[in-house]
Amino acid sequence: MSGVLWLAWNDVRLTARDKPAFLWLVVLPIAMMWFFGAIGGGSEQPLRLALDVLDQDQAWVARAFVGELREDTIDLQELAAPPPPGAPERRRLVVPAGFTAGVLSGERQVLRIEHVATGNLESNLAAQAHVIRAIARTIGRLAAAKVEGGATAERYRDVASRPALARLAVTTAGGGTPVPRGREQSVPGMLTMTVLMMTLIYGAVFLTIEKQSGMLRRQTLVPMSRGRVILAKLLGRLILAALQIGVLVAAGRLLFGVSWGRSPAGLALLLASYAIAVAGLATLLGAVVRNPAQASAVGWIIGMVLASIGGCWWPSEVMPGWMRAAAHVLPTAWAMEGFHGLISFGGGLTTVLVPAAVLLGFGGVYSLLAAKLLRV
Repeated sequence: MSGVLWLAWNDVRLTARDKPAFLWLVVLPIAMMWFFGAIGGGSEQPLRLALDVLDQDQAWVARAFVGELREDTIDLQELAAPPPPGAPERRRLVVPAGFTAGVLSGERQVLRIEHVATGNLESNLAAQAHVIRAIARTIGRLAAAKVEGGATAERYRDVASRPALARLAVTTAGGGTPVPRGREQSVPGMLTMTVLMMTLIYGAVFLTIEKQSGMLRRQTLVPMSRGRVILAKLLGRLILAALQIGVLVAAGRLLFGVSWGRSPAGLALLLASYAIAVAGLATLLGAVVRNPAQASAVGWIIGMVLASIGGCWWPSEVMPGWMRAAAHVLPTAWAMEGFHGLISFGGGLTTVLVPAAVLLGFGGVYSLLAAKLLRV
């Protein structure tokens, strides 16, 4: 058994000696976790809307309305004058002059929201909804103040200081499935993709080099059976995948604050199963391709295809139902299903039992095919 371990560790050592290995195995995946998490939005922090207010009236109803606009989720800035030409564009609400007098006399008033031309549509709609809520609160409190003796600033403040007569509680009905986003998608997605791709490429390249140079044949001449040599190749790729997984799991937690769920046992089972599946596929690829160039090209293509269809780039929850079902012929889809179950949906050990079992099945099939097709 010591010979198997030595051969397996030698494969890992060869990978570590490759100068770009650290870049491909560690730096690139972490950079992709950050990049895709940033452009995909995040669920860790509430959305803060930017809104500038230009109050051209400055009378008490206008000031009360601006006060209604202030909330923790709003980045509100009041402007003393219109921004000069060339100033950075920001979303702006303009309260016209004469607003207070017009409201108190019952005249229709027009508030103008100026959106940034390149702004996000969802943020623009959210800002409009926020302004409409503030308008409704202002009108309601003005009406209550008028009923109680007259719409004055003092009565308005008195009405506004009272506890709300009714509150709206919003909860999830439980009938839908939340879509993972931000780092909850990018961190496990890039881990799944890069562990697959790098293990495929490095594992298959070094195996083809050993076949071409005759080193693989010489390894069978020492007191070691063909089966033990193949086992060593599988184990070497498994160790490589496990080491990269360990680094990226730690990076996801320490650098990006991603919680890997409430079940360490479930996470360990899922990661080990995926590593076994990837190691088997990498050995199979090295068994069937002829040279390092083919191994690198085919490994890259397989990694990209399995990552895109398997839900590593975007949540499978946004894919059509038929495509999501078809993707489960790939190990990446099962790995991402397990990750989402742990990270986004609060699942435990039982959540990953089926994905882990399927991944172990993939690993077994790939390993058997590699053992049959590998020529030593």
